[in-house]
Amino acid sequence: MSEYSRNFQHLRWREASRHTVYEGRIFDVVQSQRASEDGRSGSFIFVSSADWAHIIAVTYNEAGRECFVMVRQYRQGGDCITVEFPGGVVDGAEDAGSGALRELEEETGFTAARVEEIGITNPNPAIMDNRVHTYLAHGVTRESAQDLDPNEIVDVELVPVDDILAGTIPEFSTHAIMLAGLYWYRAYSGR
Repeated sequence: MSEYSRNFQHLRWREASRHTVYEGRIFDVVQSQRASEDGRSGSFIFVSSADWAHIIAVTYNEAGRECFVMVRQYRQGGDCITVEFPGGVVDGAEDAGSGALRELEEETGFTAARVEEIGITNPNPAIMDNRVHTYLAHGVTRESAQDLDPNEIVDVELVPVDDILAGTIPEFSTHAIMLAGLYWYRAYSGR
């Protein structure tokens, strides 16, 4: 039996109760009472949020270079400008793939004929309970203007794929969720 197929139930903590400490628009803060298999118990705080989705859309710029359709924006928490794959919170009534397509169109004006999920990860399992779904867009075209939320200021950029893969865009590599998406893209594409 390999190490990865062993039963790790002795590591699991079981939830006895929980309550919401803070309720927000994007996430809640939850306090959970849990007990371990060996009898220990504790109170744990974590962030509870809807799942997120981002989408990797590839097209070509005017010079014929293969490019990612990306967004440049200011991020309040990090007090920084980032370059990102389009994405956001999956709305309650939609599946993650529909959310990724919606975010692509709203943030960039680009659409895709279809999407393919290429990875799922937890942004920080130590303190978060949600997942980030990474999608690859197929049949990417520019269809419309941006349709941004009231507090979004977003520039659309076609960033050469080779520049992102080479790690030469520092505003991209400061965002861990973008690096996770790039990981899934590289695993899928073999690049």
